[in-house]
Amino acid sequence: MKIDIARQPLVPAFMTLFALAVAAMCVGIPMSDTETSGALPLLGGQLARFQAAYPVWSKFATGFMLLFTGMCAGRITIRYNLYTVGTCLPIPLYAIVACGIATGGNYLAGFAASMLLALATKNYCRAFCNGYGFDAIFRASLYLGLMPLVYAPGLPMLLLLPLAVLLFRRTLREVAVATAGLLLPVFTACYVSWGTGAEFTAPLIKLGQSAIEGMPLHLFLDIPLPALVMAGGIVLLDLTALFFFLADIYAAGTKPRFILFYNIGILILTLAVLCSPAATPEAFALLAVPSAILIPVFFVRIHRGIALPVYLVFLAAAFAGIFLQYYI
Repeated sequence: MKIDIARQPLVPAFMTLFALAVAAMCVGIPMSDTETSGALPLLGGQLARFQAAYPVWSKFATGFMLLFTGMCAGRITIRYNLYTVGTCLPIPLYAIVACGIATGGNYLAGFAASMLLALATKNYCRAFCNGYGFDAIFRASLYLGLMPLVYAPGLPMLLLLPLAVLLFRRTLREVAVATAGLLLPVFTACYVSWGTGAEFTAPLIKLGQSAIEGMPLHLFLDIPLPALVMAGGIVLLDLTALFFFLADIYAAGTKPRFILFYNIGILILTLAVLCSPAATPEAFALLAVPSAILIPVFFVRIHRGIALPVYLVFLAAAFAGIFLQYYI
């Protein structure tokens, strides 16, 4: 019996996702100094303090977000038929990327930011329709606006709004609604700050400082070598999938093609976040969203005899990475 990993059905895909989530929760996740993490202001700081006070509940919450985000990525690809073949491969791939690379001590904020990115992507894809998509584009922009409040280095991800407007051909009315959704979280933070007696712009200043402090590329000097190798392998798969997609760009329909272009934009921005001065290992959780959607292009296009060993190698590396990053 020949196993075609590129056409992975739902049950084994979900079981792989579930196994990786359980392994990540049960092995034990290292704690960091949550009070001094400059990359986690505002909502991210609250999540970090919750993690320090309730580590067990934080693990359960992280496991739930991991399962939810993996299924969300899989639903996007199935609903819009991105690969011309039926596959649930993005579901385990999200967990392989998210769990296989060190996500840092403030894992709760990292996976929350990743979940917000996946929700924003799902709703922007829903807004790609013939009529008006006010509801979907507002919610997508709201999730996107919340992301920097959870993880400050994710501030460049706000550029996804103009990218979505251009690629998905939205009207000026929808742009106005989307802009309101994007600005609502930070405006609320400023209003709460003003109501407590602080400066109205204090959250904006803190967010900007948290997003630029540090040294560019320092992240790659701080993470363990196995995680660095895993990250390099994931980026290599992303670039190979990008090559396959561009080599036969019209193999997919119009909507799948533009959705894949949008995820290429997400990949570029997440790589920029990883290279930014304030980046921390939690940023690798953001990389898992576009990687889970783009990498299946590679597995669909290559021979099944090559796809299976490559998939098993990365799956084994993900399980090994979970143990190595927590015990070495």
